[in-house]
Amino acid sequence: MIINIRKIGNSQGIIIPKYVLQELGYPKTVEITPTKDGIFISPIAGKNVRRKPRNKDETDGFYDLMKSKIENNIAIGKTIWIGNREMERRI
Repeated sequence: MIINIRKIGNSQGIIIPKYVLQELGYPKTVEITPTKDGIFISPIAGKNVRRKPRNKDETDGFYDLMKSKIENNIAIGKTIWIGNREMERRI
């Protein structure tokens, strides 16, 4: 299959034909890997893409956000402490 590369916004891209996406199950996310022969595009639907925090400030920001959410849930009665390191969430 030959497809022309076209301008899409400020980038370059290709339009993947509907029947190709249909065969792959219409993935929402794909992984693009450069190879020695070209580009390999593979669907990664169903996988969570996560990354490590970039630096200490980002790690501390995640910790502070999590801590504030837990403290808020305790204050409104959604979460209670059971033991030293356990908690229970009421729904």
